[in-house]
Amino acid sequence: MKGLPAKYELFEDIFSGTFFLTGVTLIFYGVIMRYIFKSPVFWVDEVSTYVLVWGAILGWSIAQRDRRHIRVTILYDKFPVRVQRWVSIFSRTLSFLFCLFLAYLGLLLEIKYLVSHQVSINIQLPLWIAYFFVPVAALMLGLRYIVELRSLLKDKESEWIKNRLEEIETGGSGHS
Repeated sequence: MKGLPAKYELFEDIFSGTFFLTGVTLIFYGVIMRYIFKSPVFWVDEVSTYVLVWGAILGWSIAQRDRRHIRVTILYDKFPVRVQRWVSIFSRTLSFLFCLFLAYLGLLLEIKYLVSHQVSINIQLPLWIAYFFVPVAALMLGLRYIVELRSLLKDKESEWIKNRLEEIETGGSGHS
């Protein structure tokens, strides 16, 4: 994959990975300060929790890209391959609509916290910052579903069926 899609994938990996690495580093720092130096740092628990959650929800898109989301395929695998394609199109469409709904609800939450000036208990972090990545992650995941839908609709049905049959022969399962 070249060009913009490759750069976007790199952005996703770096963005999510940075949050995970930062969260783990903060936890390590907190443990060292608490148990070795006997000087606990009050903000570490709250900040590391936010940062790890941000890394996880930004990872939704990466999990979809790498086909690592949980898939229940017991019924899907029983369908004829032609029907599987249409089920895949339907499921991607429904998933995209869910992402739009989640982004909308996340935006409403953002507005609520911006207007009310609510802050977190320990470090007084404005809650709009804490919840900022919910709509962002939903839109990033939604973008993944759009890319998959485009691919499903662009491929000729016969080409998709051929690829799916090859996948089944090699032991692959789950909807493409």
